[in-house]
Amino acid sequence: MLFNSLAFAVFMTIVFMLYWLMPERFRYLVILVANCYFYLGFGVQNFVLLACVILASYVGARLLEGSCGIRKKLCFGLPFALALGLLLVFKYYNFLGNTAANLLSLCSIHFTPAVLKLAAPVGISFYTFKIISYMVDVYKGKIKAQRNFAKYAAYVSFFPQIASGPIERPEPFFVELEREKVFSCERAEDAVKLMAVGFFKKMIVADMLSGYVTKVFSDVTAYDGFALMAAAFLFSIQIYCDFAGYSDIANGAAGLLGFDGARNFEYPYFSASVKEFWSRWHISLSSWLRDYIYIPLGGSRVGSLRYACNIMITFIVSGLWHGANLTFIVWGALHGAVQVLETFAHNAWARLHGRDPKDKTYRKKGVARIISIVLVFCFATVAWVFFEANSLGDAVYVLGNMWSGITSPVSYIKGGLQSIGINSGMLLHLVIVFGMLFIYDFLSYRRPVLERIKKLPKAVRWIIYVIVVDLMVIWFLQYGADSSSFVYFEF
Repeated sequence: MLFNSLAFAVFMTIVFMLYWLMPERFRYLVILVANCYFYLGFGVQNFVLLACVILASYVGARLLEGSCGIRKKLCFGLPFALALGLLLVFKYYNFLGNTAANLLSLCSIHFTPAVLKLAAPVGISFYTFKIISYMVDVYKGKIKAQRNFAKYAAYVSFFPQIASGPIERPEPFFVELEREKVFSCERAEDAVKLMAVGFFKKMIVADMLSGYVTKVFSDVTAYDGFALMAAAFLFSIQIYCDFAGYSDIANGAAGLLGFDGARNFEYPYFSASVKEFWSRWHISLSSWLRDYIYIPLGGSRVGSLRYACNIMITFIVSGLWHGANLTFIVWGALHGAVQVLETFAHNAWARLHGRDPKDKTYRKKGVARIISIVLVFCFATVAWVFFEANSLGDAVYVLGNMWSGITSPVSYIKGGLQSIGINSGMLLHLVIVFGMLFIYDFLSYRRPVLERIKKLPKAVRWIIYVIVVDLMVIWFLQYGADSSSFVYFEF
């Protein structure tokens, strides 16, 4: 069941009504039933697999809490290995087999790996990380094992987050689950408004751009020049609006049930460094990787070479998490390498100017920050080419041929836009939509626009709401693309 469907609107309405009509002590059961119904829509086999992993990790966590020594390690290790093993089999078995075959062929050893013809269950990357964080936190004594199986199952399978995150940590969720909730009309309105922002990003912007992006990246050699550059730029906007839109809808849906969803995006394209970008992009994943991979490896509290290795390992894992393809590994490695270079450059600059490299008070301002923001966006766009390309060869082709014909700027731009089907009317539409998106994010950078609007007189607020809704309907009817699944459903 997709968020951007009529079925979900009906489903969410029913769940919302039942949840708040149910006595407090039974509401978690409404969530669990809703989770089961929602995930069954992706296939019974996927549901059975999810149920088995939930049961194994629940039992393992309960047993390890009162155990010690080898028994404790077994109670932790077996469910951990099951959850991680299923992820590796479904997402990486074929990739590892093909990679091994290619490496052996270099030594003149012929090896034909068996091919697993099974699609990865929807959300397996997300719920596996939730289970791993739960098992690790219980093992380390950071949290107590959840006694109530239904509540634990509700955490792992929470329907707003199961398909594409955010990757909620167990402790905040259980605190929210146990907290006494009183229905608030104002909070419900805020949740609906957040969902509306998400639907705008997804259905008005991302879905519209996906047609142009898919057209080019499905056959990159059929294009050159500005068509390739435009496709790369449009994908940067598409993936942001698609995933940030999903996160807004997910957090809005959670908000309708009284939950504060994990914040996943904080206007990442206003970042002045790659490090800042990753503190604003897919925050729940980047913080997970920090806490469960980067810090256990030693973090930054080690020598320079070890620090660089820790960063590279973390970002390569991030790339692999997104997909079993060399393009994702290169994408992650690029982000890791640039962040290492940034750190070394910052440390060298600080020492040259007599500053402590660990001093966090320095911040680029004015023109310097604007230039840095533009450079980070350009780097992110280049890296996104590897993320979206079908192969490394396609990515190299895009980056190597996007400048073809730039010596004639007018024909370069005009010809590129025409070749991917963007006429003057659509170009004006894109400029308006991108301008609105930029203004919304720019104003929200300091204080969310929705909070600003709440301070306005009621009459003014409703005029704004009516105008925005009317514009969305008009734009969707005139320019809207067919509703599509979210990009991160693939991961």
